[in-house]
Amino acid sequence: MICGWLGPLGARDGGRVAASMARAARVHAGQRVVIREAPGGLAVAVIDLDDPAAGDFGEPAVSANQRYWLWMSGEAYDGGALCDVRSAQQSRTLAFRQTLLDALLARGVDAIAGLDGRYHIALFDAVDRVATVMNDRFGGLPLFWAHSREGTAFAGGVRGVLMAPGVDAAPDADAIREAVTFGGFRLGERTNVRGVTRVRGGTVLTIDTRVSCRSYWTWPHEAPAADRPVTALIEEAAGLWRRAIGVRVADARRPGQTLSGGLDSRAILAEGAQRAPAWTALTYGVPDCDDARYAKRAAAAAGAKWIFYPLYSGHAPDWLARRTAYIQETDGLIQLVDLMHYEALHLQPELMDVNVSGYIGDVVCGTTYDSIVDAASLLAKLPFSGVEIGWTWDRAIEWAAATIGALAPSDAKYSIYEHKFPQAIHLIFQSYAPYVRVRAPFTDYALFDFFAARSRQARATLYTTWLARKYPAFFRRIPDQRTGMPITAPQWLIALERLRRGGMREIRRVARALSVPIPPRIRAYQDEDRQWAVPAMRRQIEAVILRPESLAAGIFGRDRVARTVADLFDRGIGPVQAIGALYTYEAYHRDLPAYLRSRKADVTSALEMSQ
Repeated sequence: MICGWLGPLGARDGGRVAASMARAARVHAGQRVVIREAPGGLAVAVIDLDDPAAGDFGEPAVSANQRYWLWMSGEAYDGGALCDVRSAQQSRTLAFRQTLLDALLARGVDAIAGLDGRYHIALFDAVDRVATVMNDRFGGLPLFWAHSREGTAFAGGVRGVLMAPGVDAAPDADAIREAVTFGGFRLGERTNVRGVTRVRGGTVLTIDTRVSCRSYWTWPHEAPAADRPVTALIEEAAGLWRRAIGVRVADARRPGQTLSGGLDSRAILAEGAQRAPAWTALTYGVPDCDDARYAKRAAAAAGAKWIFYPLYSGHAPDWLARRTAYIQETDGLIQLVDLMHYEALHLQPELMDVNVSGYIGDVVCGTTYDSIVDAASLLAKLPFSGVEIGWTWDRAIEWAAATIGALAPSDAKYSIYEHKFPQAIHLIFQSYAPYVRVRAPFTDYALFDFFAARSRQARATLYTTWLARKYPAFFRRIPDQRTGMPITAPQWLIALERLRRGGMREIRRVARALSVPIPPRIRAYQDEDRQWAVPAMRRQIEAVILRPESLAAGIFGRDRVARTVADLFDRGIGPVQAIGALYTYEAYHRDLPAYLRSRKADVTSALEMSQ
């Protein structure tokens, strides 16, 4: 990530502020930091995984007249018409940054729309003292900013921004109102902190005497009603996919992935494992669940090394403590349920140097959110929780209608890209980046544009038909965990399987009554409801949410919060994500002051680590 600070003209503490920001943002000693300050006062810290091959790590590109300075963190895979990108590794070099600087000066900053990758880029005009900060189209690396009377800060983590002078760390009450309403996450640009704003993907952030944001790219218009036949599209889709995978694994020494039983990660495995001498697949979940069984079969079909990590494994510390330990480094933005994805994170650096992520695969290529056409269907997919302490239905409908209207003439489904993905899903896998390089082939620009231009009729079958035809060993024989049948199964057979499952549930119910043991089939990879209900775990969760200084109690009223918690634990009413959001919000703000104090304690060491 990048951390940057632009203070008043003539101020001499820019490097120290950037070092303080970097110290808060850096999460482990394996990350390297370089801090540089340009004439005119912009100080920037670049934080990334240490790369011994990059001798010019973190150094800015500078124009011949010393006026323009450019920093980049992250990497690119395709330069389009903007510049040449031969490999992700090459895009992390000073020579590439110099080429990029020249291209942007010649063509304007909006030309960044052609640079496919996951990145932060900061361009500074040292004469006019204007900083321009850009991220990629999908916001592949999170970016936040804040402005105070003392200057402007931007960083890849809220905690980095909060180290800047004058930035308000007060809780944002609207953040928890939104989180309990919509699956545990906030909306749009909100964070848990009132003074810090998230930057949406595809944005140019301009900092001079004031701060302004504008989009350099917009979502596609509604797809056409008619299209070429699916059979004619398969070869084009397959070619784009092969390229998307190829450019993301070409320089990997130990490529791998987190592998579920779903289609997206299996598609990565099927193509990626062909392109590497060895491939590692890490699966986590409840032992013997469908995901684990299907993932194991897929790994065997690919000849990949398969590692299974059981959730709720009982290792010290317990699962709740393991998740809570990641709250500060994820800025309290990932609610307790989704923090399950961090329980096996410690294994990833040992197993792989590149994690090829299946992020939003079926959304890009399939039909997951194609049913969103109006406010009600948007709320159904977010989803709207209906809990007592959340928004009313009328308020939610009003917000959803305005959101869809603001996106027009783009398709209504892109409201999910604007709100749910960057807040509820993207952050989970973005937060792996301090440990391994994360690359998401489904957000490949050319692949996305191809599928976005397809008609709804073509999208209904293109993804599954392409996968089954090109990778039959992975998709014609191994079931989809959503149905228990391969994706090539006809609808009548899927319906028959549903009836069989229902019959088996009834047989097991009767068998239990007769004390005849029949092992259950475990469909879900997680077991949150049962694990949370363990008395010791429930006491710990309630102790945080209903602590004497509870922020939620002050916002909603203690009795209403207590009822919402009891509804879940005692009556099974309400989504577990709402309680997970309350827990994370309280734990985050409870521990934030101490976390920031600890990072401010030794700024000198942050300056030293940048040398």
